[in-house]
Amino acid sequence: MPTKKKTLKAKFKSWQTIATVVSSISLIAGGVGVFAYQQHTQAQISAAAAAEEAIVLGEQRIDEISDRIDDLELAIRNSEQTVVNTDGQTLDEKEREDLLAEIETSKETWVAQKTKLLELEAAVKALKNQMSSGTPARETLANLIGNISEIANSDWMPIVTQVIALGEKITSVQSAQASWQQEMERLADEEAAAQAAEAAERLAREQTIASTSTLTDTGGSTAPSAPAPPPTQEVLVAPVAPGETNRSFITSYIAALAPNSFISWVPGLCDGYYVCGRAWVGGINTTPVRIELDPALEEIYINTVGLSVLVHEAAHARQWLKYGATIIPSN
Repeated sequence: MPTKKKTLKAKFKSWQTIATVVSSISLIAGGVGVFAYQQHTQAQISAAAAAEEAIVLGEQRIDEISDRIDDLELAIRNSEQTVVNTDGQTLDEKEREDLLAEIETSKETWVAQKTKLLELEAAVKALKNQMSSGTPARETLANLIGNISEIANSDWMPIVTQVIALGEKITSVQSAQASWQQEMERLADEEAAAQAAEAAERLAREQTIASTSTLTDTGGSTAPSAPAPPPTQEVLVAPVAPGETNRSFITSYIAALAPNSFISWVPGLCDGYYVCGRAWVGGINTTPVRIELDPALEEIYINTVGLSVLVHEAAHARQWLKYGATIIPSN
């Protein structure tokens, strides 16, 4: 019996030892579980914080870049309008061609940077959706956060660079336009001076038209009719019908007054005079009378002063038709 009791006692001690070990293992396992849960919870908190930071960074960059892209769009439109407004208004095309090239570069930059901005907006929206789902996947969060960070911190300076470059090219084109305008004004001044000199020269040549008649019983030229300019330019102008030219009106006007006449246009006939005319007669009564007019003065021949010249010369033709070779003694 003593031996049996000892055996039972030994077994009890053995069971006690096993229970203690199991209990210890349970405590250790429980501790490991708590630690793992704490790590998981801490990781979730860190991921959420990183996601919030990424969203804030992304939205801030979206606002900033949207404004800059708007600036680039406006600069491109202004550049294109400058090209249109200066067409034919520069001394050469270099500045406008440089601006056109810069516009194309700016459009390429706009497309590239706008694409990045849209990618950033899409990534921020996707990250927000993940956070609001309640069960965001850690790997998806990490990818979206990394994507947002990469795009947001990428190089956006090409936008600003192109805005500045377009501004400089616009200024160059506008300077070229200003130089062209100065040149046009200089040429206009030269033209005005040349016209004034020509007018003065014409006045100095006033006596180039013979002031006396060469008319004889056998014919010749009448004294030129050369009335003075009107006191003002406010003179009546003959009503030229639609589709009718000044020259055709003059021809018809004289033909109605003197059917026995024809017009000869003599360039430079009236040099030095406001307007003039001259008639040549000869032959017999029915011989057509040549009336000379200056082609440079067609617009003047149809005003009140010019019409008086047409009437004067047509009257000579009528005189010859009536008197013929007796025109001088009949006069």
